[in-house]
Formats: sequence, C-alpha cells, structure tokens
Amino acid sequence: MERKLNKEQVSILSYFLIRSCFMGLAMEMLVQISKQDSIFGLILGVIMGIIPFLLYQYLMDYRPDFSIIELNMHAFGKKVGKIINLLLIGFVFLLGVIVFWNLIIFISSQYLYQTPPLFIAIMFIIPIFYLLIRRLKGISRVATILFFFAILLYFISILGLMGQVHWYNFRPLLVNSTSSIINSGFHYFAYCTLILFLITIIPKNEIATTNQMKLKKSWRIGYFLIHLFTFSALFFTIAVFGIKMTLIYQYPEYHILKRVNIIGILERIESTLAFRWIFDFFISITFCLYFVTEGLKRTFQIKNNKLFLGIQVLVCILITYLSTKIFSNNTEGFTFLTNVFPAFLVIFFFLIPCLTYFQLKRKRTP
Repeated sequence: MERKLNKEQVSILSYFLIRSCFMGLAMEMLVQISKQDSIFGLILGVIMGIIPFLLYQYLMDYRPDFSIIELNMHAFGKKVGKIINLLLIGFVFLLGVIVFWNLIIFISSQYLYQTPPLFIAIMFIIPIFYLLIRRLKGISRVATILFFFAILLYFISILGLMGQVHWYNFRPLLVNSTSSIINSGFHYFAYCTLILFLITIIPKNEIATTNQMKLKKSWRIGYFLIHLFTFSALFFTIAVFGIKMTLIYQYPEYHILKRVNIIGILERIESTLAFRWIFDFFISITFCLYFVTEGLKRTFQIKNNKLFLGIQVLVCILITYLSTKIFSNNTEGFTFLTNVFPAFLVIFFFLIPCLTYFQLKRKRTP
C-alpha cells in the first residue's frame, strides 16, 4: 500500500482543523462568556480535550487498516454501522457548511465588501474541488506548503505586536464566576478539540512511520503546540486591545493585526497577515468534504470512479449553495453556534466514539 502522508502531516492537518474553528467561533465565545478570564477557559478546554484525544488514538490503533467508517460497521454490524456512519457524515457536512459560512462572512466583511456571497463561495469551491479529487495525498501536500506560509505570517505578527503588550489589560483576573470559566472551557473543548475526530477517517496504516509509538508521540506533541498557537492569539488580542475593544469587534484577531508595526517598515499589512486564516478555512473545508466523500465511499463500498466523481461534484455544489443560506444573519448564526451546536459536537464527536469504544471492548471480551 502506498503511504499517503507522514506523521508530521497529521499534526499539520490537525492544526488547520483547530484553527478554523477558533477564529470567528471559539475565540468569540471565550471572550463573550468569561471576558479576560477566557485564558483560563482555554486552558480548561485543552485539559478536557485530552480524554477524547486519547480516545481517537485508541480507535485508530484498534485496527490500523480501518478508518472510523469501517470500525463502526465492525463494532455495530453493517446495518447499524451504516446508520451511524450516515449520521456522522451528515454532521461533518453540516460542520463544513458552517466553516464555509464563516469563511464567506470573513471575506465579505474584511476584503470584498460588495461582492455577493455566492460569488465568493464559487471562487473558493473551485480550488477546493480540485484538491478534493487529488485525495489525501494532494490535500496533505498543499496543507504542508500552506502551513509553512502560515507559520511565517504568524511570527511576523507576533514580532510586530510584542512591544504593545499591556499586562494591565488582564486585570482584574478571576472576577467572573467559576461557572462562566467552565462554560467557556466547554465551548473551546467542543470546537477546538473534538474537531480532531475528523482525523479518524485516515486508516493508521496509511500514515508513513517507522514506529507507531513515534506517531502517537508526534501527534500528542502537535496537540499541545497547536493549542499554544490559539492561546497566543487570545493572549495577544486581549493584551494589546483590552477586553472592551476585543468584545466590540467581530473578528478581533484580524483587527489587532492593524497594530502590527516592525521598526516602522512594515505597517498596515493586516490583509496580508490574515491570509493564514484563509488557509485555515480552506484546508478545513476541504478535509470536511474529504471525510464526507470518503465516508460515503467506504460505507457503500463504491468502486465506480465516475459515480464517486459525481458524488464529489454534488457535495461541492450543495456546500456552495447551503453555506450562503444556512443563516439569515450573523446574530442568528452566532446564537445557534453558541447555544446549540456545541451539544451536537459532543454527541457526534465524543458520545458516538465512546459508544464505538465500549462496543469494541465488549467484542474483545471473551
């Protein structure tokens, strides 16, 4: 079997998945719920996420030749397994629609003010479709290239903001209730750790590594490093802006880049520095669609290449249309994503994998 990606690329894909759900979603919820104490909510969310993260590793280890799709059918039987798979695929598609909607809102509000949302969606779905038909190898290669550009832009941003950090912007600390911090931690847990469930669509034996323990170690190190990136984004936003200004902006992570100033040479480059968020959305949407199409292919054992291509085309058309229609306005969208969607993330990306885990344990018990 040809190996499609290496262990480092697993962490790179994880980086884009987490980052795409942080900007415009998890970060705004953190600061809205627990204000300057959102730093503690983020740390709590990372700790809570260790349990599902280890669960996903166990599921990938159980049968290295199985993705989560085959594993569900193995655990529950073909009929029940197919039903569970279809529910998971449908929910991942919904997640992809929401990430695509977030991308469109970001582009239309910060770059293309008078451009119709549908046109923006079409502009992005064309390269996404091309990458989708290149399958996992193509997605991982492009993700690796974009990752290095994103890291470069990240360090330029940090360098330009370090001199503007004001520690008093975090004072007073711990003024919010414990329940607020726990609530914000739950939202971060739901959006920025459970999203890693999508990686289980990749059978472990398709990841090139000389030692399976090295893969585990690499992904675990990657897990904490990725959350260090999200922590730094939250930290610098509050430290530079203060909590009141952070709460005013829809995308404070973008607006803070207007403050980047490197020895008077690089100024007003926020539009360029923010490309890394576009990279996050782009790879995340592509991987969601990969999960959907690959999930359908494995569930129904589709061998016909033309039929599979038709499914890919249909999925891309549907997400393009629905991403512009899913919410009538930003307020409605933010209310749904704050109050309702986290519960669905827990059900589909934690409770269902837990059921799979216990069913597998039961099957192994003599």
